[in-house]
Amino acid sequence: MTQPSDASQPGEATGVLSPEEVLRRSGVPFTVLDHVPVVGREDAENRLGLATEQLLKTMVFRVTDGGFVLAALPVTGRVNYGRLARAAGVPRARLRQAGPDELSLLGMEPGGASPVCDLPDVVTVFDASVASMGTVYCGSGRADRTVVVEAARLIELVRPRVEELSS
Repeated sequence: MTQPSDASQPGEATGVLSPEEVLRRSGVPFTVLDHVPVVGREDAENRLGLATEQLLKTMVFRVTDGGFVLAALPVTGRVNYGRLARAAGVPRARLRQAGPDELSLLGMEPGGASPVCDLPDVVTVFDASVASMGTVYCGSGRADRTVVVEAARLIELVRPRVEELSS
């Protein structure tokens, strides 16, 4: 594990702080694992050997008016889109998964989606089970770095809406 570096971050060109920089500035204790780029649960488990019960995935959605919704849940969970839309306060029909090119607007890249975001109008929703996960591995904004942080501290920082998101 290493401390966050000054390495180039997604979103630099847009002026959006990376999730790591938001964490660093907040004072929330965290560490970072540097590794080969990974995308998805299988990579995290098989290539990095991370414990499934501690993997927190973040899915990024776009609202048709241009806003973003971040959904954070255990990696084994499946998002119920209706529940997510209700928690985010948007009609289900206006919610779609964000494309890889849109992640850079949030200071992130594919494989590095994080529940920590610099933009103030992004709606973040955590599955109710996240609070009991203890130490979690989550996205740093980059596919080659993973944040290790206490779920409770992450919740204090992000102040997400909380809902039972899994189907």
